[in-house]
Amino acid sequence: MSAPFCKLADPARYVACPWDLTADEAGRLYWVALFKRHLSLILDLGIAAAKNRGHDHAEALDRAARCKTEFFRQFDAFLADPPSHGCVTIHTLDQWRDPILRRHGFGEAFSDLKERENAKALPLLPAVCVELDRLKGAEQLQAVILGVLAGNIFDMGAEAVAHAFLGAGHDFFQTRRDIAPRPWLIDNYDAFAARMLHGRRHRKAIYFVDNAGADFILGAVPMMRWLAQRGTQVVLAANEHPTLNDMTLAEVNAWWPKIVAVEPSLADLPIERISTGTGEALIDLAEISHELNTAAGDADLIVLEGMGRGIESNLDAEFSCDALKLAMIKDEAVAARHGGKLFNVVCRFH
Repeated sequence: MSAPFCKLADPARYVACPWDLTADEAGRLYWVALFKRHLSLILDLGIAAAKNRGHDHAEALDRAARCKTEFFRQFDAFLADPPSHGCVTIHTLDQWRDPILRRHGFGEAFSDLKERENAKALPLLPAVCVELDRLKGAEQLQAVILGVLAGNIFDMGAEAVAHAFLGAGHDFFQTRRDIAPRPWLIDNYDAFAARMLHGRRHRKAIYFVDNAGADFILGAVPMMRWLAQRGTQVVLAANEHPTLNDMTLAEVNAWWPKIVAVEPSLADLPIERISTGTGEALIDLAEISHELNTAAGDADLIVLEGMGRGIESNLDAEFSCDALKLAMIKDEAVAARHGGKLFNVVCRFH
């Protein structure tokens, strides 16, 4: 049973994604075209995954063709008559796409890629933690945040970077070095650092994780470790249902013993794992699982990481406690909407 996230300052006024594509023709044309192009990547990965599992290739191709037909029918209907669909946002497009993929057996098209990226990132985790442990105070916090941003570049929903990960992938450490210097596009880092370094330590943090691979293992996990080592209880909130290369709770739980095995310092830290109850790349905090709301009742810090959760949705969301939205922009339209450019950084702290 879902309900509004209990830490929203005013659930009645909350809007997850304010970009109304029904009213914005240019935005509508851009996003529908992008979702259509991106479908080809999803189906190619899904067909390859079916082949890897020994499934009939011809049957997978037939499913893909039927999936594409239904997908295009839905999105073309929106183009043909936008007003009849009401307010349509990028989150709405996610809500149209994912059930269509699931109906045709492509709901977990990214599962093999996520496994490969997790496997590549895992051996690097101890080195990242050793680096962080050598630092103190402001330098350590800065390294934690830069690590989150460097990991966040792994995003199979972003056309600007998606195809790179079908090849050689990326170098986490080089990406971290290449992050644009401050000031960032939205830059509340000084206020965040002052609160973390000089204010009362937070009692409990809800950390909404994003993508698999370096994003989760080399970015999110070290930040949650840093928080927990300070005495903050951490609730790792992950999707219930698969979408693109986002981590699901089931995947987090499957990888957690492997993560602890390579980085034993995590073993006794106060980090629990809970489902958000959701399953889209963006997140609508108007519909969150009862379990997460129960755990979040006494939380005093919210972390929304990633372009989907922290920029495309929830950038302007207000909470009844401290909140950090942290992401790298990996889409030209999102960058333009906020007056920036590709790979600009957003660090918004309330």
